[in-house]
Amino acid sequence: MRNKIHIIFLLFSLLICTKSGIILGSDSLGLELKSRKNWFTKDFKISPSKVTTEDLLSGPGRNWLLYHGDYKANHHSPLSEINRGTVGSLVTKWVYPIASGASLRSSPIVYEGVMYVTAANEVHALDAKTGQWIWAWRAYEKRSSGVNRGVAIYENKILFSTSDCKLVALNKETGNLIWSRQYADSGKKYFSTMAPLVIKDKIIMGVADNNDHEKGFVAAFSVLDGRELWRFWTLPVNSELVGAPTWLTGSYDPSADVIYWPVGTLPDRQRGNRELYNTHNAYHDSIVALDAITGKPKWTVRLGKHLPVDWDSNEPLVLIEKGKSNLILQANRNGMFYVIDRVGGKIILEKPFIKRVDWGIKAPCPSVWGATNWMSPSFSSRTQLFYVVTTEGCVNEENPVYLRAIEPISGNIKWSYLTRGSNIAMSGALSTDGNVIFSSESSGHVVAIDAVSGKKLWDFNTGRSIFASPISYSVEGQQLVSIVAGSDVFTFGLHTVY
Repeated sequence: MRNKIHIIFLLFSLLICTKSGIILGSDSLGLELKSRKNWFTKDFKISPSKVTTEDLLSGPGRNWLLYHGDYKANHHSPLSEINRGTVGSLVTKWVYPIASGASLRSSPIVYEGVMYVTAANEVHALDAKTGQWIWAWRAYEKRSSGVNRGVAIYENKILFSTSDCKLVALNKETGNLIWSRQYADSGKKYFSTMAPLVIKDKIIMGVADNNDHEKGFVAAFSVLDGRELWRFWTLPVNSELVGAPTWLTGSYDPSADVIYWPVGTLPDRQRGNRELYNTHNAYHDSIVALDAITGKPKWTVRLGKHLPVDWDSNEPLVLIEKGKSNLILQANRNGMFYVIDRVGGKIILEKPFIKRVDWGIKAPCPSVWGATNWMSPSFSSRTQLFYVVTTEGCVNEENPVYLRAIEPISGNIKWSYLTRGSNIAMSGALSTDGNVIFSSESSGHVVAIDAVSGKKLWDFNTGRSIFASPISYSVEGQQLVSIVAGSDVFTFGLHTVY
């Protein structure tokens, strides 16, 4: 009798939600169906325009539509109102608190004057000009203490992953739930921290597993209803290997229709077993190139074999073109800067980008944290330099943090900027056509650095630990820079006399 009542309730709920334009199923049980709305912004009109593939392909400008800024993960803005001559008059425009006391990782998305920013299991829509919240959706009544890195946007949907691996689509105007899909079993030690990647009609997702317990994968789902389209396993399903997570958003080459994804490592007990480590069709510690239509691998390349520390390869993959060469740039946690042919996967250059690299067991270098991490590096089309936040030193040593400019073909370091504070917190880098690099210091300062010389031009003390990456966009013709610091969103722009 109880099961019959349950079925009737589900059918009734599905009928009501379908009439409301919501597609729900059993995956949506337990999720909040509607967002909280702010009465004070009830007259604010979110653009009803649908985000198209062409919008995503166009790259950053007044909008910032992808987690890495563009499909090639260049994390570069073509805006130049804030430049080396004007950056000194940068001021705080607004601050928005998301989750008190948290150290957030979110990289916001901005579309037509609306910012979408996240905490674990939460999405907030803000007026990007003033920071006033418009709506806020929380997956569950209880607030999560986990980590989330952001959303994707496509058509009328905000796409988001809960910490327990529910992929959800929210209406970008109302924040109400459209559909959800359980894409991994959180009871089996899977969890999610990543921002989805939208490619045409597909949502591409990876998964986190603490380098243990389960096997990593990259999977594609339909934007329409969340239906699974394909799944690529990073480890053989019938092997005893576990780990090889895929928790960082990958990159995409639209002309080749190929997805490039970084894959993590194995648990210590398996990484040290050479026979297991070399299992056939295991793609841990690698970059994989996947056909976007089928999910089948076109090539794979392994980086830094048999490492003594968990220096995984879950760092962003920056795609550039040099002459007739199509390349991948990656600053890896293991201390090596890689230049890879993205057509065939051949390693062209493998060179240290820190002073000391020692993969021995007794005193390994870099530190346990790694020479860098998941925070976004940047490639500037203006300077043709690769910018990345790095950590020097070995395990059990002091680990000063630098922002570095690297010449991508030679791997030579053009300049290094020593940041203040310990290496407890590191953020990403954003380059702009104003020849300014925005990043942060472990001291909690947001900084603007001359992209050519490495000289500091401006700073602002947020008083927060910063783990996120800055973005830039414009509202009503004014360039703004935003970064999540601690539990708040800080937004800066040039001083204006009203």
